Amino acid sequence: MANRAKKNNKKLIIGICSAIAVVVIIAVIAIVATRNGGLNDNYFKSDDTKYVLTIETDSLETDDDAQEYMPIKTHIVYTYEGDNITGMKTYAEYPDAETAKKSFDALKESDDESLKDAELNGKYIVITNSEDQYEGMTASEVKQQIEFMEMLKNTNSDDGSETEETNETESAEE
Repeated sequence: MANRAKKNNKKLIIGICSAIAVVVIIAVIAIVATRNGGLNDNYFKSDDTKYVLTIETDSLETDDDAQEYMPIKTHIVYTYEGDNITGMKTYAEYPDAETAKKSFDALKESDDESLKDAELNGKYIVITNSEDQYEGMTASEVKQQIEFMEMLKNTNSDDGSETEETNETESAEE
Protein backbone atom coordinates (compact mmCIF):
# COMPACT_ATOMS: atom_id res chain seq x y z
CA MET A 1 0.00 0.00 0.00
CA ALA A 2 2.79 2.42 0.87
CA ASN A 3 4.41 1.87 -2.56
CA ARG A 4 1.15 2.59 -4.33
CA ALA A 5 0.70 5.88 -2.37
CA LYS A 6 4.29 6.90 -3.20
CA LYS A 7 3.70 6.20 -6.91
CA ASN A 8 0.46 8.22 -6.88
CA ASN A 9 2.20 11.09 -5.06
CA LYS A 10 5.06 10.93 -7.57
CA LYS A 11 2.61 11.12 -10.50
CA LEU A 12 0.76 13.99 -8.84
CA ILE A 13 3.99 15.93 -8.28
CA ILE A 14 5.12 15.32 -11.87
CA GLY A 15 1.71 16.46 -13.14
CA ILE A 16 1.81 19.65 -11.06
CA CYS A 17 5.39 20.42 -12.16
CA SER A 18 4.42 19.86 -15.79
CA ALA A 19 1.45 22.20 -15.45
CA ILE A 20 3.65 24.87 -13.85
CA ALA A 21 6.23 24.48 -16.64
CA VAL A 22 3.51 24.94 -19.29
CA VAL A 23 2.22 28.09 -17.54
CA VAL A 24 5.76 29.51 -17.33
CA ILE A 25 6.40 28.80 -21.03
CA ILE A 26 3.12 30.47 -22.03
CA ALA A 27 3.94 33.49 -19.86
CA VAL A 28 7.41 33.83 -21.44
CA ILE A 29 5.94 33.58 -24.95
CA ALA A 30 3.32 36.22 -24.08
CA ILE A 31 5.97 38.58 -22.69
CA VAL A 32 8.19 38.17 -25.75
CA ALA A 33 5.24 38.62 -28.12
CA THR A 34 4.12 41.84 -26.43
CA ARG A 35 7.60 43.28 -25.97
CA ASN A 36 7.04 45.45 -29.04
CA GLY A 37 3.42 45.98 -28.10
CA GLY A 38 2.47 43.19 -30.48
CA LEU A 39 3.64 45.31 -33.39
CA ASN A 40 4.97 43.44 -36.38
CA ASP A 41 4.53 43.41 -40.14
CA ASN A 42 1.18 41.63 -39.81
CA TYR A 43 -0.25 44.52 -37.80
CA PHE A 44 0.45 46.89 -40.68
CA LYS A 45 -2.01 45.26 -43.06
CA SER A 46 -5.46 46.66 -43.75
CA ASP A 47 -8.37 44.62 -42.39
CA ASP A 48 -12.00 45.00 -41.28
CA THR A 49 -11.09 47.59 -38.63
CA LYS A 50 -8.23 49.59 -40.14
CA TYR A 51 -6.68 50.89 -43.33
CA VAL A 52 -2.90 51.12 -43.49
CA LEU A 53 -0.69 53.23 -45.72
CA THR A 54 2.99 52.24 -45.58
CA ILE A 55 5.61 54.60 -46.96
CA GLU A 56 9.18 53.40 -47.34
CA THR A 57 11.87 56.01 -46.85
CA ASP A 58 14.20 56.59 -49.76
CA SER A 59 17.66 57.09 -48.27
CA LEU A 60 18.74 59.08 -51.34
CA GLU A 61 16.32 61.90 -50.50
CA THR A 62 18.05 63.07 -47.32
CA ASP A 63 21.46 64.32 -46.31
CA ASP A 64 23.73 62.28 -44.05
CA ASP A 65 22.96 64.30 -40.89
CA ALA A 66 19.21 63.76 -41.19
CA GLN A 67 19.62 60.13 -42.22
CA GLU A 68 20.35 59.05 -38.63
CA TYR A 69 16.87 60.10 -37.52
CA MET A 70 14.92 58.92 -40.55
CA PRO A 71 12.63 55.92 -40.10
CA ILE A 72 12.99 53.08 -42.58
CA LYS A 73 9.20 53.01 -42.97
CA THR A 74 6.25 55.08 -41.87
CA HIS A 75 2.91 53.36 -41.34
CA ILE A 76 -0.23 55.51 -41.14
CA VAL A 77 -3.04 53.50 -39.57
CA TYR A 78 -6.62 54.72 -39.83
CA THR A 79 -9.12 52.85 -37.64
CA TYR A 80 -12.74 52.90 -38.72
CA GLU A 81 -16.26 51.72 -37.99
CA GLY A 82 -18.62 51.67 -40.93
CA ASP A 83 -17.61 54.70 -42.99
CA ASN A 84 -16.42 56.75 -40.01
CA ILE A 85 -12.72 57.20 -39.24
CA THR A 86 -12.39 56.67 -35.48
CA GLY A 87 -8.65 57.15 -35.03
CA MET A 88 -5.33 57.73 -36.71
CA LYS A 89 -1.85 56.77 -35.59
CA THR A 90 1.49 57.17 -37.29
CA TYR A 91 4.14 54.52 -36.66
CA ALA A 92 7.72 55.50 -37.55
CA GLU A 93 9.66 52.23 -37.87
CA TYR A 94 13.42 52.15 -37.26
CA PRO A 95 15.91 49.33 -37.82
CA ASP A 96 16.11 48.62 -34.07
CA ALA A 97 14.94 49.85 -30.66
CA GLU A 98 18.20 51.70 -29.96
CA THR A 99 17.91 53.82 -33.13
CA ALA A 100 14.25 54.51 -32.39
CA LYS A 101 15.16 55.68 -28.87
CA LYS A 102 17.83 58.08 -30.18
CA SER A 103 15.39 59.54 -32.68
CA PHE A 104 12.62 59.72 -30.06
CA ASP A 105 14.90 61.59 -27.65
CA ALA A 106 15.88 64.04 -30.40
CA LEU A 107 12.21 64.60 -31.28
CA LYS A 108 11.29 65.22 -27.65
CA GLU A 109 14.07 67.83 -27.36
CA SER A 110 12.62 69.71 -30.35
CA ASP A 111 9.52 70.66 -28.30
CA ASP A 112 7.33 70.14 -31.37
CA GLU A 113 3.74 70.51 -30.11
CA SER A 114 2.45 67.89 -32.57
CA LEU A 115 4.62 65.27 -30.84
CA LYS A 116 3.00 65.64 -27.42
CA ASP A 117 1.14 62.36 -28.01
CA ALA A 118 4.22 60.43 -29.14
CA GLU A 119 5.49 57.32 -27.37
CA LEU A 120 8.27 54.83 -27.86
CA ASN A 121 7.30 51.20 -28.49
CA GLY A 122 10.28 48.98 -29.28
CA LYS A 123 11.60 49.96 -32.69
CA TYR A 124 8.60 52.25 -33.34
CA ILE A 125 7.78 55.81 -32.47
CA VAL A 126 4.00 55.92 -32.25
CA ILE A 127 2.22 59.24 -32.71
CA THR A 128 -1.47 59.40 -31.89
CA ASN A 129 -2.91 61.97 -34.25
CA SER A 130 -5.47 64.43 -32.93
CA GLU A 131 -9.04 64.21 -34.13
CA ASP A 132 -8.77 67.41 -36.16
CA GLN A 133 -6.23 65.65 -38.41
CA TYR A 134 -8.80 63.12 -39.63
CA GLU A 135 -12.18 64.71 -38.94
CA GLY A 136 -14.34 64.97 -42.02
CA MET A 137 -12.57 62.01 -43.66
CA THR A 138 -14.57 58.91 -44.48
CA ALA A 139 -13.26 55.35 -44.55
CA SER A 140 -14.10 55.05 -48.25
CA GLU A 141 -12.09 58.20 -49.04
CA VAL A 142 -9.12 56.91 -47.06
CA LYS A 143 -9.32 53.56 -48.82
CA GLN A 144 -9.35 55.28 -52.23
CA GLN A 145 -6.36 57.45 -51.27
CA ILE A 146 -4.38 54.43 -50.09
CA GLU A 147 -5.22 52.48 -53.25
CA PHE A 148 -4.13 55.48 -55.35
CA MET A 149 -0.82 55.81 -53.43
CA GLU A 150 -0.14 52.10 -53.83
CA MET A 151 -0.90 52.31 -57.55
CA LEU A 152 1.60 55.19 -57.86
CA LYS A 153 4.19 53.24 -55.89
CA ASN A 154 3.73 50.20 -58.12
CA THR A 155 3.92 52.36 -61.25
CA ASN A 156 7.17 53.95 -60.03
CA SER A 157 8.72 50.59 -59.16
CA ASP A 158 7.70 49.19 -62.55
CA ASP A 159 9.34 52.18 -64.29
CA GLY A 160 12.54 51.67 -62.30
CA SER A 161 12.83 48.01 -63.21
CA GLU A 162 12.28 48.72 -66.89
CA THR A 163 14.99 51.37 -66.81
CA GLU A 164 17.42 48.93 -65.19
CA GLU A 165 16.63 46.28 -67.80
CA THR A 166 17.16 48.80 -70.61
CA ASN A 167 20.52 49.87 -69.14
CA GLU A 168 21.61 46.24 -68.70
CA THR A 169 20.63 45.43 -72.29
CA GLU A 170 22.51 48.46 -73.63
CA SER A 171 25.61 47.49 -71.60
CA ALA A 172 25.49 43.93 -72.87
CA GLU A 173 25.25 45.08 -76.49
CA GLU A 174 28.42 47.17 -76.21
